[in-house]
Amino acid sequence: MIVARQGRRSFVSTLGRTGIRQLNEISVKVCRPVVPSRRRRPRAGAVGTKGELRGERIRHVKIETICVVGLGYVGLPTAALLARAGYRVHGADVSAAVIDALSSGRCPLAENDVAAIVDQALKSGNLTVGLAPVRADAYIICVPTPVLPDRSADLSMVRAAARACAAVIERGALVILESTSPIGTTRDVVGGELAAHGWDVNADLDICYCPERVFPGATVREILQNDRLVGGLTSRAAARAKALYESFCEGSALTADAEVAEFSKLMENTYRDVNIALANVFARIGEDLGVDVHDVIALANRHPRVNVLRPGPGVGGHCIPVDPWFLINAAPGPSDLLRVARDVNDGQAARLLDRAEAAGLARGDDVAILGAAYRGNLDDPRESPSLAMLHNLNERGYRWRIHDPFVRRLAMETGETVEVRPAIADALEGADAAIVMTDHAEYRTLAPAVFAPMAGKLIIDGHRILSERALVEAGYQVLPIGAAKRA
Repeated sequence: MIVARQGRRSFVSTLGRTGIRQLNEISVKVCRPVVPSRRRRPRAGAVGTKGELRGERIRHVKIETICVVGLGYVGLPTAALLARAGYRVHGADVSAAVIDALSSGRCPLAENDVAAIVDQALKSGNLTVGLAPVRADAYIICVPTPVLPDRSADLSMVRAAARACAAVIERGALVILESTSPIGTTRDVVGGELAAHGWDVNADLDICYCPERVFPGATVREILQNDRLVGGLTSRAAARAKALYESFCEGSALTADAEVAEFSKLMENTYRDVNIALANVFARIGEDLGVDVHDVIALANRHPRVNVLRPGPGVGGHCIPVDPWFLINAAPGPSDLLRVARDVNDGQAARLLDRAEAAGLARGDDVAILGAAYRGNLDDPRESPSLAMLHNLNERGYRWRIHDPFVRRLAMETGETVEVRPAIADALEGADAAIVMTDHAEYRTLAPAVFAPMAGKLIIDGHRILSERALVEAGYQVLPIGAAKRA
């Protein structure tokens, strides 16, 4: 059963309330099944559940200290927001560079809102950092879960994080996994590692799966405002995690069991992947038939029950291109549609290059790639479609250079690290063609004069964000995604 807290309350007003003082008391009575409640949120530093659920005794209800394992794009802002809410937070990360930066008062993430909150948390003294977890009342694991070359999940970082927590954990601790993971990971991997260290994971500890739901570029707002899934190995664990998230977030915390929460997170991202693939297929059809698919989408979306997305050069990031494989591998029989969607989105870079070649680009030519990040105005190149484009350029014998206003280095699948050019003129100098792969705001306002250093006149716009008319009037051949070939 999924239980939702009714209504929303502001973050500021929550911090101003005294909460439920009895949460710091230990109770042994058996409660009725959980129902939607309008009770006040517990105050920061005093989170737990009063009494038992399904007859299970609560041993340790008070949460004052939290250890966040993994200080990346999700873990670091989560740690900072918990510190701002009054918890004593220790952030652990295996990267010495990350710890050194934070110890020096520098935020390793480029997102402005995140940097401000991290700075505030460090200066308050509520946030400390180190290379390993420390003893705490609660642990939140936020580590990457990429796919291996065979498309299976790489859970090595989840295992390592759980193992590191097991070395310092005490009876009664709450352990939360936020990393997007295959169904069963919370119970079998996190629970398995803790059990291997002698813990009874249902009696001694409380273990939950609470997936992150953030949109890069708006991470702080999304952590605070989005509803959260809270999937416990026991109902008691879910209740404790629900109380924790409701103590510093505005959104509702919806409880379920761990496997339901894991499946739900994978469903969310797979749904988006399939819908992006559908838009990309429509774009391919429009290109082949000579019909501008953007005009078609604009009209189709006037239907009240239709919402076709914009086509693009592929799908990137740490979730959407990865998570469908967790479902495909778990249940290959009914997952044909998911596999086709992955193939479509992964094939967009090759499709763009095919169009460039059909327009006259010859193998051996110089190509300027605009954009290394997987999404506009970010410094994150993980699973970026630009990587697929560079792979295709290498396979077909092209020379290339790449520009990005935020990303400085790009790790290729071969293990090679590529320097990204910070000046767009350096990337365009002498290029026979330019291909826009990232929708950075900077690219939306590029004047024709910016492309003057190019040796050729061909521009492939993978997002249709350039000033197309001005470029065509200046003599450039522009091929926007989803549009018929232009002269």
